[in-house]
Amino acid sequence: MMTERALRRTMVLALTWLGGAAGHEAGDYLVQRDADAQSKQHRGPRGRRALFSHVASYAATQLVAKLAVCRAAGTDVPLRALVYGELAEAVLHGVIDDGRPLRRFAAATGKTGFHDLNTGGVCGRALMDQAAHKALQLPIGAIVTALAATRREVAR
Repeated sequence: MMTERALRRTMVLALTWLGGAAGHEAGDYLVQRDADAQSKQHRGPRGRRALFSHVASYAATQLVAKLAVCRAAGTDVPLRALVYGELAEAVLHGVIDDGRPLRRFAAATGKTGFHDLNTGGVCGRALMDQAAHKALQLPIGAIVTALAATRREVAR
């Protein structure tokens, strides 16, 4: 039988993962400025500004989505916990969108051909980028939020 704390942690994990997924799609596709999308992987000040601009708007969008999902479910998740999770996701999102780590991963795993695939609108780099966001960034953000939201309960 699950303890009350474990049940709450599971609920926060599920809700923030769901909100994070919705916020991810909105932040990465609907909110991201075209100029940021085109420049965020350039090296130098212009690229860094574009990457920071995208990560900031992405994180704000995702935080709003998580808040909305938690409120809709009637669950009180401490804002501090949501911010901790969002900071973890923002950092990971920036690292992934920088592009270099995925390029190194592709080279190390023999996926350079897939990474560089670009035929008729299909782009291997974009698919790998989205896979990293959804398989690493979203769950890590939800886990950090769930742990932070239930941390106080350990001391009781």
